[in-house]
Amino acid sequence: MLWLVLSILVLGALTSPHYLSALNIQNLLRNAALVGMLATGMTIVLVTGRIDLSVAANMVFSVIIAVVVTSWIGRELGLRWIVKGNTFAGSPLIFVVISLLTGTAIGALNGIGVAYFKVASFIMTLVSLTALRGLSYLATNGAPFYLKGAFFNWLSDQLWLGVPVSFTLLVVLVLFADAFLSRTVAGNRLFAIGGNETATLYSGIKTNRYIVASFALSGLFAAVAGLVFTARLKSVEAALAQGYELTAIAIAVLGGVALAGGTGSLWRVLTAAIGFSAGLNLLAIWGVPTWYQNLAIGAVLVLAVSLTRLNHKN
Repeated sequence: MLWLVLSILVLGALTSPHYLSALNIQNLLRNAALVGMLATGMTIVLVTGRIDLSVAANMVFSVIIAVVVTSWIGRELGLRWIVKGNTFAGSPLIFVVISLLTGTAIGALNGIGVAYFKVASFIMTLVSLTALRGLSYLATNGAPFYLKGAFFNWLSDQLWLGVPVSFTLLVVLVLFADAFLSRTVAGNRLFAIGGNETATLYSGIKTNRYIVASFALSGLFAAVAGLVFTARLKSVEAALAQGYELTAIAIAVLGGVALAGGTGSLWRVLTAAIGFSAGLNLLAIWGVPTWYQNLAIGAVLVLAVSLTRLNHKN
């Protein structure tokens, strides 16, 4: 994967004098932070042999619910946290906590449906995707919320040692998530469930609770991605981020995560997120229209799945 990233960077440097500029690299890393967070949560579910198609819808919904609930709290306290039409200027702490709790709760509900009610993860999360999109439209009446404040500016624009804060946040989250997956009993059991769920169950491990936990973590990462996404756009609306769930899957598979479960490395997924963002950034610099970029995402997904199945067969 590293050779692919380096190849894209060299190709970009040879074809555009602006590709390796500090401003463009920072922009590239901000994009990698967003899709990398979604792919990290997706990976935790994929290693159990399941899939979460609701991550993008959850990402938008958790932020919208945070705006709606925080605004209601503001009205109850006599504070004007929605100003100038649909501009939110309330407390960032309450906003962030509600957003993270909402995303995690949505993920946990998906996990309960999959683990205890035996609904196929593809069906369960597809239903969630559709429902969350509809609820997002109902909560906003189809209109955007604009957000302003020092917190959103810090999360989207601030640099730390020349690196965007959002990308630094991704690296820290991957560090903790990788330690959880590779160095804890619970993490190892997630891999065991993906490798052979029946054997894991017969060994006395209560697999259902670990499956619910994996979906809850996916929801948590989706909510964090939603905060990063909203901070960057300074707004949120129901129609945003459609198709991002496929991007997350493509990055995870490109990073070596098996769709059948049981294997995967979050550091390779992080590298894949950088490579994926570098590739899309290069296409944008070349002036390739967005619909061709979507076509490229689909092609990468098909190629990655084919290579994974080929390696598994060998």
